[in-house]
Amino acid sequence: MTDYRKRIIDEWTHLGFRYFEETMWSSSLQQKDLPKIKGLLSINNFSNVDVALAIPQDDTIERIRWLRYYQIDQCMSVPYGVRIPTGSNHLKFTLGFTNAEERGNQYSNSIAAANIIRLIFGVPAARELMLASHFSDENSDSGPYSDIGYASPFDNQSINLFENPPIEKTELNNIPQEASLLLDKAFVQPYAHERFILMWLAFEAIVHSFPGGGDNGEKRQRFFVQELNSNTINEEVYRLFKFRNSIFKEGVFSNTNVDDECWSLYAVLQLAIMKDCPQRQAFLEGYEKILNQRRG
Repeated sequence: MTDYRKRIIDEWTHLGFRYFEETMWSSSLQQKDLPKIKGLLSINNFSNVDVALAIPQDDTIERIRWLRYYQIDQCMSVPYGVRIPTGSNHLKFTLGFTNAEERGNQYSNSIAAANIIRLIFGVPAARELMLASHFSDENSDSGPYSDIGYASPFDNQSINLFENPPIEKTELNNIPQEASLLLDKAFVQPYAHERFILMWLAFEAIVHSFPGGGDNGEKRQRFFVQELNSNTINEEVYRLFKFRNSIFKEGVFSNTNVDDECWSLYAVLQLAIMKDCPQRQAFLEGYEKILNQRRG
């Protein structure tokens, strides 16, 4: 156990905190700046956060990255280490929780704390997440780890190679450049909430390029109800729109499986980029069937 963790456990267990999350961010802050950081977090009700600087004294500390590759039809993930430079400067947040479930549900707290620091003191104050770990008063040595080691549904989905109708003859609309850039960022994003928002923004850019007047809501309804003749999919798009509002406008994070929401939005995007052709009809019928099965 490091002296730092021992101090945290000794001090915070008396306050009811037994479970901890530790994140380390590359930073240009100095030791003399920490009282300002602590003061800002304290006045904004981050009462369960301790802040410190961490500077590796040798080159033995590594961050873990994950390499994804394919073997036949299976997506594989393997970890590899990237050394953190000796003498490099990092800001470390340690968050305390009363139980393991609370800790598991509150990962966004460390992100929120880092973003407050970035917005007020400047982005270099907490530039990049380097390491993260969990520990408790019973197990002080778990971690560190970084990155996410799982494969998303987009890594594991089946390849579309159908012949009836031949998929290679699908006719596509021009995809706006901003939509392509957003989709590129979305598909490499390991966090489902962020992936969903980026995909939705790409969808909005595509809808905006649809011909005809009206706002995006009117264009969406005209496309899915009138052109595709699918009230089922239009209702699903409206449900996804409300989900988007809940996390993007209201900051409400439900227990919904966000990966499922991302997959549904992905199917909507597929239809949105296709011209009227047999392949689009095949995608539409398959998507409607899945939606009807989900609704029972």
